[in-house]
Amino acid sequence: MQDKKQNRQQKLAMIAGWQQSGLSQKQYCQEHNIPYHVFYYWYRQSRSKAAVTTPGFVQLSTSLPANGLHAELLLTDGRRILFHQPVNAAFLKALLD
Repeated sequence: MQDKKQNRQQKLAMIAGWQQSGLSQKQYCQEHNIPYHVFYYWYRQSRSKAAVTTPGFVQLSTSLPANGLHAELLLTDGRRILFHQPVNAAFLKALLD
């Protein structure tokens, strides 16, 4: 049972690493020597489970990264919206409505 839990944690860590990398899935797989079809299967499995167990709200970070981004909106389905200039809360709320 511990092996399954550890294996799942490793897969989720790999998916999180891809999401933070800014690379396409195929590029990430090539750089980490992961067969693309295997990674895609993990990703689809994590999305289907996340849709059931993940709440609709995520934590917002107030720290600004050094790469010039002012905001990054990470949706529960894994998609990201990057803002390279300041945005106000009303604008973000309008995007989510």
